[in-house]
Order: sequence, then structure tokens, then C-alpha cells
Amino acid sequence: MNKLPAILILAFLATACDWFSLCREQVPIDFNVDLAPDVHVDYPTKAPVTSLDNMGPIQICRYDGSVADYSALSQPTLTGSVQPDGRVIPSVMQYYMTDGTPVHFTAYHPQANSLNSGVANFRITGQEDIMAGVCWNAGSSQSPVTVSFSFTHLLSQINYQVVAESQSSVDAWGTITYIKTVSPTSLDLTLNNQTLTANTIPLDSALPSSIGDNATQALTTTLASAGSVMVMPGSRQLILTVKTSKSDVLTIPTNLWYLAPGNIHTVTLTFKGNATGIPITASLTGWPE
Repeated sequence: MNKLPAILILAFLATACDWFSLCREQVPIDFNVDLAPDVHVDYPTKAPVTSLDNMGPIQICRYDGSVADYSALSQPTLTGSVQPDGRVIPSVMQYYMTDGTPVHFTAYHPQANSLNSGVANFRITGQEDIMAGVCWNAGSSQSPVTVSFSFTHLLSQINYQVVAESQSSVDAWGTITYIKTVSPTSLDLTLNNQTLTANTIPLDSALPSSIGDNATQALTTTLASAGSVMVMPGSRQLILTVKTSKSDVLTIPTNLWYLAPGNIHTVTLTFKGNATGIPITASLTGWPE
């Protein structure tokens, strides 16, 4: 019996299957972004991202495979422009793998100082918001979905309020020059688990609030904002350094021993008339997450 025709038929079918796979129509991937609901915060600094309107571009990383692993990445796969309605316009159109291989995405904001081995390094000045976007299900060519990034805040924000006890306090202290607190400023975001840690060389710095480090902000008997600063969260005592036009630099320990990620700590400084002490009260409010 001549087996040649059967062999030729099988070879033809195999070639046809390969050709069909190559010619299969690519399925595009759509993206969107959401933030924690009911986020309405009024701050003297625009650093925190509190709505999609001031989200800015996001950095998007992709991995194709059964389990996400971004450890080989040295640059983001693409960037995305966030629209007010949450849609994301990708810088490079993305498609699913035609063979059904699962796809994974993760995202962060803002642009990092560097990205090496899946670790994004940021250098902060106290006026930046670092956020990570989780995508729980990116689908596949057989089950396409809109890739949705749920962004959370990774830093802690300290919101300062100041008030003078009396007019004599105003006269004794003068104007506020700065309020500072020390924080690591070189921070690493590991993409595989979206954990933010201080770099091995943390570059600890005294970060001023958004009024700057050479301000002339008036001190009055009415409670007023003295700016805010965004710092590395974690378990440590919040210690402030305060300088006014008529005082030396003062070191002020507070009763805050944990700076929570994604939350705002409001610290109220009350300036007494004798210019020898600043009672501190601190309260915790949230973006919240």
C-alpha cells in the first residue's frame, strides 16, 4: 500500500495549521485606570494624585507567560496617557499572543530615576507622589478583557498646620522659615510584588514642606497651612526641625511613631508666646486607600 499520499496530506495539514496560527487576527488590548473611590482632598501642594485629571503619564510593564516575572526588565514596555474618564492611551499598541499565552501587566507613576532587574528607583524631594498600579486579570487572546490598573499611594503625606497662641507669640516667633523632617530619598519599587523600600544607599535628607526652606510665612492666631511633604512610610518617630525668623533651629519630636502608606498625617504646631516650646498634636486622616 502506498503511504506517500497519506504522508503528504499530514504534511499539508501541519503546514495549514501553522499558517492559520500565523494569520490569526491579532486581538488588541485596551487599558484603563481607577483610583480609590471618594478621594477628595484639598492640599497646598499639587503633589498627591487625587483624581484622574492630574494623574499624568504612567509607566507600564508587560510579561508574557504563565506567572508574571518582571525581574529582567531594564525599562518600561510602554507608557500610557491617562484620560479624565480613566481610559489609557498606550504609547505603543498592545496585542495578545495569538497562541493564547497569558499576558501580565503592572504599572507605576511617575517615571522612575532608573529601572534595573525589575526594580524601579525613585529620587524624591518630598513633593512627588509614587503610586503602583495592580492589574489582577489581563486576559488572553481567547478571553480578552480591558486591562484595569488599580493605583494606590505608596508614600505618606505629612500636612502641617500652624497657629500662634496669642499676638505676643506672633511677635516672639516672627515668620516661619521652614519645617523639615528627615526621610530616605532614594526609594526602590520591586515590580514583582510592588513593595516600596529604601535603597541600600537611602540618601537620607531633611525634606522641607511645600513652603520651601527659606520662607517668610506669616504666623497668626488663626490656624493655617504650612505646606506638606511626602515621605517614605514606616515605623519611626516623626521628628521635625523648625526655624522661624526670630528663633534658632528647634528639634521637635512628635508622638507619631508610624507613618502609614497612602495616608495623610496632620501635624498641628502651636507656637507659644515665650518662644521656648511648641506643643505638638498629630492626627491621622486618609486619602484613604
